[in-house]
Amino acid sequence: MEVLLVEKDHLVRYQVKVGMQQFPEFKVTCVEGYGGLNALRQRPFDAVFLGVSDDFAEGRRMIEHLRSIDRGIDLVVMSPEKGVKDMAAEKPRFDIWSILSTPIDVTDFFRLVARLRERRQQDAATGAANPART
Repeated sequence: MEVLLVEKDHLVRYQVKVGMQQFPEFKVTCVEGYGGLNALRQRPFDAVFLGVSDDFAEGRRMIEHLRSIDRGIDLVVMSPEKGVKDMAAEKPRFDIWSILSTPIDVTDFFRLVARLRERRQQDAATGAANPART
């Protein structure tokens, strides 16, 4: 599974990358900012972990930019605790698959990874593909 990790906070980026590297099926590409999101134009990814700051307006712009590139990709938004409520309100509008609060809680992170792996296994078993990839 190809994962694009867009996060400027080095600690959060490191935690997510190392956590995902515990599973051989994950290949993580780390980038920063809007320029990093353009990696979606270069090759297909199965999921994006997008770190947004506590500046809600900036976070929305990042998500809008991502969605202008790829509407169908699974999106996990990582946000500081105080921004989670705001992001949750935007979940249906931007088709956000999940929201993870930062600093990263290890238990929550691995639960999310387990759900992501299960979803991909179900998709593979049914022959379903990410609609953005077909």
